Amino acid sequence: MDIRCRRTMCRHNKGHTCFAGFLDVNSHAVCKSYEKDKEKNVDDMDFTKNMFEVAPEYENSRHIKNVCLKCDAKKCLFNNDGRCRANGITVVDDHEKSRCASFIEDL
Repeated sequence: MDIRCRRTMCRHNKGHTCFAGFLDVNSHAVCKSYEKDKEKNVDDMDFTKNMFEVAPEYENSRHIKNVCLKCDAKKCLFNNDGRCRANGITVVDDHEKSRCASFIEDL
């Protein structure tokens, strides 16, 4: 399972990979595990300013066995009795919220 995070100010984000021990997505597909890291500086997280000089460091992906993945988004295609069964998850910044971009509404 590939767990990516684009919330660069989160304390669990290391090289765009989520290292939280417990990932919790609520019924609105918002990541409740997000914790702002007061030690991180916004300028340090801006890879675009040097993108043609140095490639950003990315951590290896983690396997699902290393993290508890709870999902309350009952209308999500990947929700299986409160657990996510997607092959990968990406958390993105959506108007100051940490939104699960892997959410697909199950019709």
